[in-house]
Amino acid sequence: MLSVGIVIPTYNSVATVTAAIESALAQDPAPAQVVVVDDGSTDDTADALRRFAGRVEYVKQANRGPAAARNVGLARLATDTVVFLDADDLLLSDALACRGQLLTRADAVWAHTDGWLEAEPGVRRPFSTLYRPVDGRVEGWIFTGLLRRNFITTDAVIARRDVVSGLGGFDETIRGTEDWELWLRLAVRHPVAYSSKPTFVYRARPRTLSADRARMDRMRHLTLVTAHRLFPADVRDAGVPARRSVADAYNGLGRALAGEGQWREATAYFAASLRLWPLQGGAWLRWLRGRAAAVSGT
Repeated sequence: MLSVGIVIPTYNSVATVTAAIESALAQDPAPAQVVVVDDGSTDDTADALRRFAGRVEYVKQANRGPAAARNVGLARLATDTVVFLDADDLLLSDALACRGQLLTRADAVWAHTDGWLEAEPGVRRPFSTLYRPVDGRVEGWIFTGLLRRNFITTDAVIARRDVVSGLGGFDETIRGTEDWELWLRLAVRHPVAYSSKPTFVYRARPRTLSADRARMDRMRHLTLVTAHRLFPADVRDAGVPARRSVADAYNGLGRALAGEGQWREATAYFAASLRLWPLQGGAWLRWLRGRAAAVSGT
């Protein structure tokens, strides 16, 4: 049986993190390790977690963001596999048993499951009904579908620890969509296994990062642009809808830069968009305007 380590990043989540930890410790089979990384909380998190001493490893660091916190926890693990659980959320009692079974194939590297989305206390809907893959593919080679939409939340995944570590873990320059960026790096290399059995509860409360729509849009665009820069041939071969999705991301970053008066940089993004998908009049107009602004210095 594969050993499992669970990493729980937390930041000022004293109201929810103890329930998250309890859901991790209640697993059967039990996790080999549970690491809680306190990302610079200023509330009573440290005091609330004292009762878990000896059962979880508690690490406190200066605030660096959830990606960095998960990476710190990942580095502490010595297990075969890793599960990430956000401090607001819960694992259902047989989550590790279900997910471990998905990785029993010799070539299985990562897997995900369905779960419940709880928009308000006691009201739950299947996560998969709200976050569907555009192309309908939830398992196997899903890179193309992920280029169009992320449909996998952090709580849903189990992965081989050495593979995630070998990829460098989460990109700490991305905040809010860092899980999607990691899934893309996994998906381009490895097929994913899937179970429709719910194994988690995603509690969709107002969250600072996801509530900032402009910032989230920028991170979403950066995620797709990063995927293209890392895997240009795979994006090129992913088909027209996927290429258009990435082209739109370049346009989004270009528009943001143009809005800040950084026309030279914006023009480079518009040009990259057009190379991926030339048949878009708006991008050509923005590219021409950017060229003119860059030349005139305005």
